Amino acid sequence: MAASDPFNFPQQDLHRHGGLVLDAIELMRSSGQLILGEGVTRFEEAFAAWLVLERTPPAVVGVANGTDALELALRGCGIGPGDRVVMPAHTAYATTAAVLRVGAVPVFADIAATGHGIALDHVRQLLQEAGPRPRALIAVHLYGEACDLTELKALCDEHGLDLIEDCAQACGTLYRGEPVGSWGRFAAFSFYPTKNLAAFGDGGALVVNRPGDVEAARRSRFYGWDGRRQAVQFGVNSRLDELQAWVLLGKLDHLRSQIADRRQVAHWYRERLQHLAGRGVVLPTDGPDWEHSYHLYVIQVPSDQRDWLLEQGRSMGLPLAVHYPLACHQQPHVIERFGPQAGLPRTEERLGRILSLPLHPYLDERQIDEVCTSFLDLVDRLASGAELAAAAGAS
Repeated sequence: MAASDPFNFPQQDLHRHGGLVLDAIELMRSSGQLILGEGVTRFEEAFAAWLVLERTPPAVVGVANGTDALELALRGCGIGPGDRVVMPAHTAYATTAAVLRVGAVPVFADIAATGHGIALDHVRQLLQEAGPRPRALIAVHLYGEACDLTELKALCDEHGLDLIEDCAQACGTLYRGEPVGSWGRFAAFSFYPTKNLAAFGDGGALVVNRPGDVEAARRSRFYGWDGRRQAVQFGVNSRLDELQAWVLLGKLDHLRSQIADRRQVAHWYRERLQHLAGRGVVLPTDGPDWEHSYHLYVIQVPSDQRDWLLEQGRSMGLPLAVHYPLACHQQPHVIERFGPQAGLPRTEERLGRILSLPLHPYLDERQIDEVCTSFLDLVDRLASGAELAAAAGAS
């Protein structure tokens, strides 16, 4: 879509919060600090406090992006070349990229029968297989859903695995009443411009939930330097800059209201589309122990209809998408490195059904009406059978 289109979230967000950029520039001009200054410190403290309600806040380490946060989480767990890391196959490829960057081996798990979290039954099966034992598990809270953290934490404790939460798409998702990110040894957040808490550029945060890990985590983002600028451990160059930190600090005040707005958009969709359940459409919703933050609004449609709906919807100007066309185990580079992997039937079946409808906090009810009217028109055309028959004949 064009930059001026109302469905373009980063453009709408910049219009709403553009003044924060000017304020940040003035703060940087006054202080003379561009890297790891007051803005980063204040944002780290505020975001840590935001993540918990009644417990001691974790430590937050601002980094350059969410992928770096995942890599540093893995390194903080001592994961290195040849170590095995359990992760879902159905996630953004960045999760796999972080595993590969430390030289580890991804062990792909299927998704649950409902929702898009990692499947506990398959994880248990993987942990019983012969061969090198996995050392860590990445729980990806995909689309703004939450994994079953209680069961995953118990399973990791039982088998001696470090639990890492990938919260890149779940900032503000609530699990048992509190934001995700404090159950694992580490958690990784992304502040990419489309995320629930969005920077005006790249940014990320590593959440450290064990006090003994904090100093090493802070050193890891800055060459492994100690206070005398001596490299005392492995480190990278991954620092959240002051501009993004000040912007994120300002936007943090609006985060809960913006998530409430996302939930309102999801409610409008449910009101208008819930009758499609009889036609094989599954709408996203909250889980028994968690509340969705709706980073993405991903529905499921019959697999023989998805591609037609996607193509025809886009031709009508609907910004429909598929997150993601390939699972991580299907990516060409992964197949080249590790060979083809079978045994992920739910993931592969789900890939043919998922379809993302536009959702961000600046959409209003009229716009959702327009989307749903157009989408329902497509579904009605399919119900007649004529469109699919024509498509089948053309192929």
